[in-house]
Amino acid sequence: MWLKFKATSIKEILLLIRDKAALAMLFIMPMALILIMTLLQDGTFKRLEEKMLSVLVLNYDLDSFGNEIVEGLKNAGNFTVTEEIENENLDEELLRKKVADGDFQFGLVIHKDATGILKNKIKLKIQEQFPDEEDLFEIDKGFLANSPTIDIYFDPVIEDSFKQAISGSLRQLTSMIEADMLFEIYAHLFDELLDIKIKQTNGFNEMVVFNQKYASKKGQEQEILPNSVQHNVPAWTIFAMFFIVIPLGANIIKERQSGVSMRLKTMPGSNMPVILGKAIVYLFVGILQAFFMLLIGVFILPLFDLPALELGTHFFALFLITISVSLAATGFGIAIGTIAKTHEQSSIFGSISVVILAAIGGVWVPLFMMSDTMVFISKLSPLNWGLNAYANIFLRNAETRDILSYVIALFTFFLVCISVSYFYNKLKRTV
Repeated sequence: MWLKFKATSIKEILLLIRDKAALAMLFIMPMALILIMTLLQDGTFKRLEEKMLSVLVLNYDLDSFGNEIVEGLKNAGNFTVTEEIENENLDEELLRKKVADGDFQFGLVIHKDATGILKNKIKLKIQEQFPDEEDLFEIDKGFLANSPTIDIYFDPVIEDSFKQAISGSLRQLTSMIEADMLFEIYAHLFDELLDIKIKQTNGFNEMVVFNQKYASKKGQEQEILPNSVQHNVPAWTIFAMFFIVIPLGANIIKERQSGVSMRLKTMPGSNMPVILGKAIVYLFVGILQAFFMLLIGVFILPLFDLPALELGTHFFALFLITISVSLAATGFGIAIGTIAKTHEQSSIFGSISVVILAAIGGVWVPLFMMSDTMVFISKLSPLNWGLNAYANIFLRNAETRDILSYVIALFTFFLVCISVSYFYNKLKRTV
């Protein structure tokens, strides 16, 4: 039994070392994928406040309301405000065209008399709070038929999340302006009725402070932020580990076609040592893959102006989940190679199945961008189990007990695949 295990392990190592194409697919391809996909997705993972959105403004109001909207956008820190187009007469039609062409993310048209309309509406609201016989203001009835209006034109390709964030920022800004106008009108009223001069203050703006933080476990000192690196490095590492199915399946087919498998079957004893010999070799290959991929995330990606991969603080949990993912990938490769009848069947079905499992598992598209239905389906993919475990370790500083359910699921998947391979071999041997 030990001799069969040892001989199988040595044979698999020699076959793998001699197969330069397989080594390139297992190590060089994943490195390139991590770099390319991280660079491509880096912008997607950046929050809105980290991006400068270009806005074209057409201010027909030219009074306090319109002017403060423009100043508020300029001072917000995440908008690039343009009010004039060189050598062109800016009007609403041109603004709409510029936004539609993608020159600006969105455009604002602040309509004429917005300040006058707003002030008269505020005066009317104040007047309604007093008895009818008290005539406090001269209200222009012509303004009351309308409302102060701002038209927002969005670039058709802009994401809905950006639209909601922009609209929310504008509503907050207009509310602050309304509060300032209300204070100004009340100050004038106090001065006229009571001869009390109220000092103007900006203290009513942003009185409540919001501190944005990422929830972390008690005692965690370092704040780890979700970004493209934290997603793509573990995602493509797991993808590469599952691509072991191609060289592993190919070697099993070669054994069968060359007659080596048949000679092994004629030897006394169980076929399990042969299966375990293959599994142990590719287990270490998967661990080696993960080691190199994580090193790239920590040391190489920062050279391309990307954040460094944060590994968390629980390295035993990281090692345990890496072993579990490698075992699951190895077991899957052995099962595919055992059941497939030809090299073409093994390589085609193996690669397509890994791609499908990766797609539904959140490797290509993060889970937060998927629909609820796809999030539910993703739980069927072993790649999703590994990816969730890595995310918990990297972002939530999870301990071993926190990822134990994923470890058990991946190890069970490995046992099922090995059992399928063993009993299939046993069935073919007796037929």
